[in-house]
Amino acid sequence: MNSNFSLQEGRKMFRKKEKKIKRKKNVIQEYTEAILFAFVVAFLIKNYIFQNFKIPSSSMERTMLIGDYLYGDRLKYYFTEPDREDLVIFQYPADPEEPGEPSFNDPDPKLKRDNYVLLIKPIYWDKANWKFKWHAKKNVVKRVIGLPGDTLEVIDKKVYINGELFERGYEQYVDTRIIPRDSGNLKWQGKFMGSRDNMGPVIIPENKYFVLGDNRDVSADSRYWGFLDRSDITGTPLFIFFSYGKPPLTNLRDYIYEQKGILKQNSEIRWNRIFKFY
Repeated sequence: MNSNFSLQEGRKMFRKKEKKIKRKKNVIQEYTEAILFAFVVAFLIKNYIFQNFKIPSSSMERTMLIGDYLYGDRLKYYFTEPDREDLVIFQYPADPEEPGEPSFNDPDPKLKRDNYVLLIKPIYWDKANWKFKWHAKKNVVKRVIGLPGDTLEVIDKKVYINGELFERGYEQYVDTRIIPRDSGNLKWQGKFMGSRDNMGPVIIPENKYFVLGDNRDVSADSRYWGFLDRSDITGTPLFIFFSYGKPPLTNLRDYIYEQKGILKQNSEIRWNRIFKFY
């Protein structure tokens, strides 16, 4: 009796342990599937629906300020084409496509393209330093001014589209100087294009756009690096979810003084800008 009882009890205990192991496996599997599902959803939202970023420069003042944190809508331009005056988010054309390639700001980098091995874009392996490198063009916001087929010209800072003056009131000029065309240094692929304040006329090709910053005198935009390709446009600003920074500057002297540390301003939360929709 005792031996049979022990054998039966042993079988019961084994079955209980087996059930516990199965349950444990099911729990682990459930957690793994939940984590993978959350990752996939987050990836899809970030890459195809929304994106968030911070405004780093004054090129869009007064429309957008340094320290504005934005949510962007990535869906809009899957269904429509950019229109004149749209605010667009795009991959900065002056940035290199891949690490080690020449760029607008660094035409002769020390590390060459051969130093990097593409793993899964945007992840590369840096052979020179034996480490992973994340490389992607930065996201930038500007305003669409010229559309495909337009003839655009800048004369004494003012924009003319198809021969007509184009002004809307959001333009800001902080530099009282006007740089003559012949004194400019704008070049597109080696071709002289004029100056910041006097350039063109240019005809905008198909699937290309001409974008400008609202703060015209301090914006690195189409005047400097050329037309924006349609494929580089990734979305449009939706709303500001937080804003923290200094008051915007309105003249070139203050810009210079701030860079030299002469002008000092305190940063603060801009409550009136939070949840501002565009």
